[in-house]
Amino acid sequence: MTWEYTQLRFVPKGKSWTGEIEELWLDEKQLISRRHPQHDVTLVGLMNELGQQGWELITYAQPFTGYHGGCYTFKRQIK
Repeated sequence: MTWEYTQLRFVPKGKSWTGEIEELWLDEKQLISRRHPQHDVTLVGLMNELGQQGWELITYAQPFTGYHGGCYTFKRQIK
């Protein structure tokens, strides 16, 4: 089998999780930035979209750099 991978990286707004996202990237494409907030884009919504496209969540990593946020890695089989 051959796999392809994608990553969803985010920084939440504030110091506690409210569901609001301050920055969000899908691979190298920034979808939400501090200057361009997107109130209609949610982390769960994007994860559901990826699932509908055949992506499977394989890892979650929270960095130890002192900022809140994380990185979800997904894979799907190349047909």
